[in-house]
Amino acid sequence: MFPVSRQQRALLIILLTGACLLASVILLPRMMASPQAPSLSTAPGCDLSAGPCTSLGTERSMTLTLASGPARAGETVLFSLQLKGIRPRSVTLQLEGRDMYMGINRLQLEESADQPGLWLGSTELAICTTRLMQWRARIEAQTATAPITAHYEFSAQ
Repeated sequence: MFPVSRQQRALLIILLTGACLLASVILLPRMMASPQAPSLSTAPGCDLSAGPCTSLGTERSMTLTLASGPARAGETVLFSLQLKGIRPRSVTLQLEGRDMYMGINRLQLEESADQPGLWLGSTELAICTTRLMQWRARIEAQTATAPITAHYEFSAQ
């Protein structure tokens, strides 16, 4: 073996420690990241304000409806979600302003006792200073394997 001085040993320890830290900074987030949630495709231009919108995937679908009729700010809005080919443990609906930050409105949908696959929930939309507010709705159905997501848009007066 080659004789190693104290300074060389200290330098080697510093280099190895730095390499380990660099590797952990680069690799650890990738290893910890959850798999990307499968997303169902919604028809371009589908507007919940005009009627139900359906998102499709292979042998599964989500149809979201504004069950209470046209959405109005400051009033209760009832959402109805029909799932086919998806058996989730829970379903979450998240609402965000499309062009203006309106906070995040997140609600847990409940499955209908009378109709399996039908999930319902209600919330109140924030009041906006503009006449018409554009909203985005994100559905996340948490299944045993991974969440399944779909996105929808609508407007509220």
